Amino acid sequence: MKSIRIFYWFIFVTTFLTFFVPKNTWGEEIYYGLVSWYGPGFHSRLTANGEHYDMFGFSAAHRDLPFGTLVEVYNKKNNRKCVIRVNDRGPVSPRLLMDLSYGAAMAIDSKSSGTAQVKLTLVGDNNGNYDKKKAFFIFLDDTILLPKKIVYPNFGFDNINYYTKIVGSIEILKLIQKHIKKLYQSNIHNAADLLVSIDKNICLGPYKNFKEAENIYHKIATLYPHASIWLENTNKAKNLIQ
Repeated sequence: MKSIRIFYWFIFVTTFLTFFVPKNTWGEEIYYGLVSWYGPGFHSRLTANGEHYDMFGFSAAHRDLPFGTLVEVYNKKNNRKCVIRVNDRGPVSPRLLMDLSYGAAMAIDSKSSGTAQVKLTLVGDNNGNYDKKKAFFIFLDDTILLPKKIVYPNFGFDNINYYTKIVGSIEILKLIQKHIKKLYQSNIHNAADLLVSIDKNICLGPYKNFKEAENIYHKIATLYPHASIWLENTNKAKNLIQ
């Protein structure tokens, strides 16, 4: 009798964990290793999932991750990162974890070296499953760097902190103007509404899904060859234009 109760209790607990406990493991599966990239010889060829390979997009070949899996690739050497989507099978070499697209290699600055030691973190999938506290942003490969040395006026200005804020605001305004001009050339006419800073990094967003962010990236890729797609907490994004 006791064994029967234990059996039914086990069934109850298993059912509860299966259907009622939320399973949000995004960001928990992490891998370390070497990645490479592939490009011109494969551009427009069919990938393993039936798509045409776009070397300028953000995709990758992996041996067994489900198609559509979104993975954050973090280059340990230079702290650059990007989010890619698995749509192909590979790589051939057993020493490699993944083959990145040319666009992804440019984003993490591994094109010239050919390979990079990275951390891979599973962050979502093609069906819109990811941490809903986050959103997709496009990093524009620029950071807010204020002057280290500020020349203060000699006309009796005694509020140095206030003056420092003014100088900082002017520098940020110049940065904003530079990017709005470039983005306008890429037909991003609402850039003023989309420009944000994330930990002082200049980004565009937020975008509701990976595909939307990648489509915008294609518009700006010529002017921003090292741009990248990020998945970040929305509360970290601060509008540059209030």
